[in-house]
Amino acid sequence: MRHLLLLFVLLTTFQLSAQRVVVSEELPLRNDISYDVIGELKGRVLLFRNRTDKFEIQAFDENMRSSWSKEIELEKRQPSIIGVNNLRDSFTVIYHHRDKGNTIVRADHFDPSANKRQTLLLKDYGFTFFTPTFHLERSEDRSKVLIYHIDRSTFNVLVFDNASFTLLWEKSFQIDDFTDGVDVMHMLVSNEGEMFMVLEKDNVMSRREKHRFDLFVCSPASPSINQFAIFMQDKVTYDVKFIIDNLNHRFCGGGLYFERNIERAEGYFHLSLPRNDLLNHRLRFHPFDDSFVSDLEGKEIRQNRGLVEIGINNIVLRKDGGMLIFGEENRNSTRFSTNVPRMGFDNVSRNTIDYYYNDIFAISVHPDGEEHWKKVLYKKQYSQDDDGAYSSFFLFKTPSNLRLIFNDEIKFENTVSEYLIKGTGDNERHSLLSTELLKLRLRFRDAIQISGDKMVVPSERRGQLRVAKIIL
Repeated sequence: MRHLLLLFVLLTTFQLSAQRVVVSEELPLRNDISYDVIGELKGRVLLFRNRTDKFEIQAFDENMRSSWSKEIELEKRQPSIIGVNNLRDSFTVIYHHRDKGNTIVRADHFDPSANKRQTLLLKDYGFTFFTPTFHLERSEDRSKVLIYHIDRSTFNVLVFDNASFTLLWEKSFQIDDFTDGVDVMHMLVSNEGEMFMVLEKDNVMSRREKHRFDLFVCSPASPSINQFAIFMQDKVTYDVKFIIDNLNHRFCGGGLYFERNIERAEGYFHLSLPRNDLLNHRLRFHPFDDSFVSDLEGKEIRQNRGLVEIGINNIVLRKDGGMLIFGEENRNSTRFSTNVPRMGFDNVSRNTIDYYYNDIFAISVHPDGEEHWKKVLYKKQYSQDDDGAYSSFFLFKTPSNLRLIFNDEIKFENTVSEYLIKGTGDNERHSLLSTELLKLRLRFRDAIQISGDKMVVPSERRGQLRVAKIIL
């Protein structure tokens, strides 16, 4: 019995240096459509489970032992979940359902014990032949939630104030030259409930002189849609992310561009607009230098042709109005293989998809767009047929530094490492823990930070879900 008790402790708690990992018991995923880690409310980590026959909240205590589970009741006419949003001491489930052919969007508010406290009909869209595909965006402080769907060239948007549990505003507007599936769209919402929508227009080599970002802004104080065009100075956008700087009241973006080689990023750009004067924007372009390209290519280059198979992963805002742009080398490739004949079939073939997530780059930019520093952080991750779910990294934020946490290798017995990055660009790599005794496959892309020293990470292994709390 003593040996069994020791084994249980090893499987649930592992400590290395200053890190501590506490792991929940296994939960079978056989009947789960999806799940969301809500966060930590009143000392308990809550997990939302969207199951085939019910919706369930699973609670874990501070030691990640199962505390209770509760089925929650939503509208009974086959509701579909749009998203879950948590505040400090509550969470809200936003969903849609059909009623006599009408499409209805609702929000149900729950306390930390998963007791329903309020329900709100956000919008009855009336009769629709097809159920719309709804999308959800949250503000930085999670007080505002933007829900939208597109019907051909008509955008239907509503902003929900989760703090006061009221509909803040709604609007439908049409963009005649919008082509769904062709024009790349970015949608954001500020802490005040402003909508910022960006469309990438004419983003092809043959029309690069016309390439621009069309910015559409709508605020709770004004019912009108304000439109602005930001021309990209004959550059073609390779990849871009946008973010709202709620502290400095700016709308910002960072991305990659090329001018000659359509397969390679030749540099990066920084975009910044004051929210009270969107016509007065700053746009700066920086070509990649030879040493930076050599570091990412992993070899000495003779001709700087740019970088291939990289993308923007995160943007982190600095307090002074600058930003950090994080990118990553990633690619996937499909292989065709022939299985051993069985069950009377010959030459049975299937596709195998290989996923590669390799080196990270970090670029710090001053508020005026001038480069501060840039660094390459080395890693190599390879996996098959898993959609890269266990690859890439999680960005953990603290007031003094950033921590990039990732799996060293994508396999069942693995070590977890981090890069600790200071504001000056100085960085160190550390090994955090081993999952060998814990039987974990950590999905850091789905992790959430719950405090200045704690994060929660789901683990999926052989059809079983476990939730790990890591204290850094």
